[in-house]
Order: sequence, then C-alpha cells, then structure tokens
Amino acid sequence: MGSYLNPGNALFKMAVNSQIFIDKSMLIQATNQCMNTMQRFVSVSRPRRFGKSMAADMLAAYYERGEDAEELFADFAIGKAESFRKHLNQYDVLKINMQEFLSATQNIDEMLQMLKKYLIFDLKESYGQVRFRDEENLVQVMKDIYTATKHAFVILIDEWDCLFREYKEDKEAQRKYLDFLRNLLKDRNYVGLTYMTGILPIKKYGSHSALNMFDEFSMTNPGALAEYVGFTENEVKVLCKQFDMSFQDTKCWYDGYFFEKIGHVYNPRSVVSAMLSHSFDNYWNKTETFEALRDYIVMNYKGLKEAIIELLAGKRLAIDIGSFNNDMTTFSSADDVLTLFIHLGYLGYDFSRKEVFIPNSEIATEFITSIRDAGWQEVITAIRNSEELLQATWKLK
Repeated sequence: MGSYLNPGNALFKMAVNSQIFIDKSMLIQATNQCMNTMQRFVSVSRPRRFGKSMAADMLAAYYERGEDAEELFADFAIGKAESFRKHLNQYDVLKINMQEFLSATQNIDEMLQMLKKYLIFDLKESYGQVRFRDEENLVQVMKDIYTATKHAFVILIDEWDCLFREYKEDKEAQRKYLDFLRNLLKDRNYVGLTYMTGILPIKKYGSHSALNMFDEFSMTNPGALAEYVGFTENEVKVLCKQFDMSFQDTKCWYDGYFFEKIGHVYNPRSVVSAMLSHSFDNYWNKTETFEALRDYIVMNYKGLKEAIIELLAGKRLAIDIGSFNNDMTTFSSADDVLTLFIHLGYLGYDFSRKEVFIPNSEIATEFITSIRDAGWQEVITAIRNSEELLQATWKLK
C-alpha cells in the first residue's frame, strides 16, 4: 500500500462516518459494467463541490487489492448487486489528484516529472520482484508489472482539468499534458478501468479530442450517470425530514438542475451545509468558481448581458453548445460562455430542448452579485426595481 498505489479506504470511511452520507454506491455497478471492455474509459465532469472526489474515494476503496472492503460496502445498495463480489478488491488502484502535482511544481515539465517519479516509486516498492526493462519509464513499468502479474490497473484521476483552469493560456503545456495522458492510457492492456473527474469536459484539439477513447458524462449530457450528479429529490426530502428543514425552502434555494431520466437534482454541498447549519444561505460563493463567473461577466461577450437579463427574469434561452472548446479561454460567442457556465454549475441545461436557465435562488444571487461587481448600472437598476418580483419568481420555481 502506498500514497498513490492502493492508497487505502480511510477517506471513504470518513465520508461514510459523516453526519450526512447519501448512498451513491450503485455508481460501482456502472463502472463494473465497463471493466475490461472497450468502454473502460470514463470521464465525469461536474461542478465544484458535487461529490467528484468522494466518488473517486469510494471506487478506490471498492477496487483496491490492499483492503478487504466487503463489510464496509455490505449495507450499501451495491452490496446486493450481482457484480459486487466479482470485482471487490481485485485490482491495483492508482489514485491521482492532479491538483496536488500542479500546486507543487512551477511548470508542466516539472509536474509530469514529479508525477511519474512518485508513481514509479510506489510501483517498484510493491513489485520489487519484477524485472523492469526501463525503471524510469512509467508506461514500461506498468507494462512489466501487468505482464508478470496479470493484475489490471484501475486508474482514478481527480481534478484532471486543473491545468486547463490554471494554465488557461499555455497551449503548449496543455498539449504536453494531453499527450502524457494519451500515452499512459490509450491502447494499454494494463488498464482495466480509468475513471477521470473534473469540472471541464475533455479538451478538444480542433474538432477532435486527444483522448477520444473516453465516454464522457457531463452537465450537458450526464447519460446513465445522471443519478450520481447530485442529490435527488427523494434524497433531499428524507434529509429535510431528518433535520426538520422546510422542503419547499430547500427546493427554492438548491434545486433546479434537471435530467430527464431522474428528475430534479440538488446541489449536494449546499444542501449538506444548509442541513447541518440549519440555515438557508448562499454556500456557492465559498468555491473558486465564483470568481470565474464574475470575470466572464466583466468581459461581457457580445450578447451576454442581454442573455443574463433574460435568464434573471426566469426565462429559458436556446443556445448552441457545440462550438465550446472545453476550455476557459477559447470563446467565439456568448453561447460559449453560457456553455462554460453550465459546466461550472451556474446554469441548468435542458438537453431535449437545448435550453439554459438559472437553476435556483442561490445561483440567481451569485449572478446578481457578479453583475454588481461588473458595474452594469442599467441591469442593477432593473434588478433593484423588480427585487420583489425576482424573489417571487424563484419561490415559484
């Protein structure tokens, strides 16, 4: 057991032991179906504080060979699934938080060098008996281990997109990073499953993706993983009853995301904060993406101001999400900025109608704050003159 190879289940146990824990373990059933198939590359993009890291911790606890997690999962929904024991603790898990390496280094070359060095250290520590053709080549080390053991790897990558959020303008760094991931993962028989999470979908190279082997599940189309995006309405009703909180007020503040197959979806971090503090408030601005919202509003791409005025009035707008390049700098229209807002969690998206909308009162408050920071005087005046109407609109939602 190492820091990155089979890191243990302590983090997932912390989540389970928390005052509020919602069982999302059937996500494991979905990933089990992908194991050792052509669909073994899964990319999940969600807004900040939507449970991405906890899901990765859960998958690590379930799959890694270094632990016996049967008792830990026995009472969860996955414990009753047919595939539960088949894959339980059967794989070598590499769990990587890319933000850790990005924050500790000064450039992409240092980041990738440190990442490869640390992973190789853990692999050699556990498999010292294996003869390695090239001990400094991460891909070759993993190939040699797989050849010797026939144990496939489950690779969990959290904050995969941090480089695109922090090195927004550095196209060369982005290219090197994508090339590294493609070389590590694509067409490698040692990969049993790769589960990759971040805020942004996979970056495009022109009209194509360097990581085109991934199936993507995003806020514009969560597909079969929609149930695991946030809290469902039934889950929130149970929490409101448990903590003696108004369900209608909770709905007004934190509902608004909607997926056809499962219905209403709630912001999980905000719901938990409201339940534990017994107070309805804006918890979203505690995240880094609040500054991103304000910055893009200040830029005021053509048509963006008019679109936000319409959205604040409770209207829905049809937009084209197809030209969005899955980064934070390449914008050709207001639609591209609005598409980014979907991925950041500041807009809901109706996939069937191709329409965006402001999901709830918490997010409406964020837009109003950002507009005031941007100095849009005519919008501020309109908001001030219709404050009661605006509040009534969100209560009706």
